[in-house]
Amino acid sequence: MQNTERRYLIEVLRKNNLTLIPLKRDEKRPVIVKWASLSREELEEFDLKDYEGNIGIRIEPPIFVVDVDDRRLAPLILDEVPSTWIVETRRGFHVYLKAENYYPATNKKSRFIQLLAKGCQVVAPPSVVEGHEYRFVRGPNIEIAELGERKTKMIERIVESFAKHEQLILSFAKLWSEGHRHNLSLWLNGALRKSGVDKFEASVIVKSICLLSQDPELRDRLTALETTYVRRIEEIGAWSYLKRELESIVGPEHAAEILKLMPKIDEETKKEEKARKKKVSGPLVLEDAGVWVEPIEEGLLVIRGDGCEVCEEFDYGGVKYVKDGWIDGVVVLPPKPEEIDSVDLWNMTREFLETYLWFEDERFYDLLVCCVAWSYFYDRNPWTFYVFISGPYGSGKTRLLETLRLLCYRSVLSSIARGPSLYRLIERLSSLTLLIDEVRTKDPDIVDLLRVGYRNNNLIVRTHREKEGLRKFRTYCFKVFANVDEPTQDVRERSIRIRMVKSLAPLPKKLDEDLARRIRAGWMYQRITKNVVVSGDEYKSEFNDNRVEELFSPIICMAKYFNSNVVGKIKQLLREFENERDEELRDTLESEIVEELLKLVEKEPERDFVSVGELVTLLGNQYSNQKIGRCMARLGFMRVRRGSLRERGYILEKSKILKLGHIYRVKPINLNSIIVNQADISK
Repeated sequence: MQNTERRYLIEVLRKNNLTLIPLKRDEKRPVIVKWASLSREELEEFDLKDYEGNIGIRIEPPIFVVDVDDRRLAPLILDEVPSTWIVETRRGFHVYLKAENYYPATNKKSRFIQLLAKGCQVVAPPSVVEGHEYRFVRGPNIEIAELGERKTKMIERIVESFAKHEQLILSFAKLWSEGHRHNLSLWLNGALRKSGVDKFEASVIVKSICLLSQDPELRDRLTALETTYVRRIEEIGAWSYLKRELESIVGPEHAAEILKLMPKIDEETKKEEKARKKKVSGPLVLEDAGVWVEPIEEGLLVIRGDGCEVCEEFDYGGVKYVKDGWIDGVVVLPPKPEEIDSVDLWNMTREFLETYLWFEDERFYDLLVCCVAWSYFYDRNPWTFYVFISGPYGSGKTRLLETLRLLCYRSVLSSIARGPSLYRLIERLSSLTLLIDEVRTKDPDIVDLLRVGYRNNNLIVRTHREKEGLRKFRTYCFKVFANVDEPTQDVRERSIRIRMVKSLAPLPKKLDEDLARRIRAGWMYQRITKNVVVSGDEYKSEFNDNRVEELFSPIICMAKYFNSNVVGKIKQLLREFENERDEELRDTLESEIVEELLKLVEKEPERDFVSVGELVTLLGNQYSNQKIGRCMARLGFMRVRRGSLRERGYILEKSKILKLGHIYRVKPINLNSIIVNQADISK
């Protein structure tokens, strides 16, 4: 390498705040014996510009380097980090990284992949060792990638997991050949899970084997691993199948040697651990300890009066609480909380929605932010509203659900779901945002779930499939559902309707999951630091009846609490919804019947009975006796027989008719002609 190019590289390395040390020519050993203890200024006294030997870098925070000593293993690290400096070594690569806040520890346990941190040194370009020149594959004209705590710890775990299972990985990589690797991957996945290896560690093992053996179906292997860790453990094939497959490749003796490398838990320890371990799949309050435990992406979030911490397990009262691994991949969990100002968080959420969704009326973006915010607080309130997304095919209903999935609290997106599976899902997770695409509006199980699931503590009792007897299922959660068809009227009355239309402008197809994750972290901070409870009395004057108040008050509460600037717009939009709802009520058969009954008692104040035939005539002979009868029963009228002909009809209670007129927005022409007790009407 020419001297000018060498000087340029030295200058670039120093500009990036790296401490350089002289190394012996064609070697990795430093020239200066006490290089580790000298200050940067003392080391810089050594003139490297005209020095013809090699150059090293003393690693100091925040920089750390992952030394991958086999080129095939590079994706193990590079798939997890942004674009950064990569230096080609004799057998692999040096991957340069920068820690944002959490700094990792050195790990040299493996000879294939090591994490080099404070106190270590690496050979830098343009050094030459054994005829190989160290050179930049990527860099130095880009920034060294900066990693947050979560990513840095992930890199640490990858290096540690590889080192822990290195012999196992190497043994399987030799046997991972076409014709055997499919079965080996299935049974190895099962054996790892049954050995108590967590999903992340298992994925490092399987991915490393695939990379070393250059398996072209790496993605399929990792998908199979995901499936193994979701299925019930008793349904998984493992040890016997793995043993049989290994014996068919290398014989019984060699197979036994390989199986000894598999991680194992002795039976006594396993029983003890299982007995005292409790899996946490939803928010859990330990009142005696004054602690609230909640599963998040990184593990368990333990919240106390003086703050919160993230841990893999939490011991209390002889019980070890751990995150239920089943929820990973099923539920979009919030990450560790991040403090973000409530108005800034509101605006971030709104901008995210504006980027990926299109509404002609911009008030809908703030309405959806209210819905996102409500998902983090609904479980502290006695009731919730639903969101019904309607629109023709291709109008963006699914895109809206996918967007909400990334923003809402503990969201689960289910397509064409069946009732029994939803009952079990709500029961297991206890708190979630349930997003249903193509909801089965004719499925009686789902209709029942929507009818009662808006009230906290409402239960549905069903027969138990495996055991004789009955089982109670919780139904309460925040639900958002989409369909082309209309749900039943009572479900519509519990729902905020959002009508989707096809966007007039092109929208980005790929959602920014990193930004959505930060938004979830911000809302999670709001959840653990604020106790937002809707007070019904506060909103009584805003709306015409209690049901409308229950429907709209949570939305206004979210706007008032987190961004008071939008309250006016939200109220205006909700009044339009209320007017639309009133129009919809007036278009029903119930409304027609109430209107005709009001006219009848206005005209004949002494009338206390109406026959079925008379009702059919009043309604223009448009409806059958049976349809009118079912509708009158829903309205609460008692059917009787009167007169010598025993004619069928209904008792007319004037106070009830007036109440129904109020509910269905049908006003009598002459209220004074109907003499009733006003106290009865107001009940």
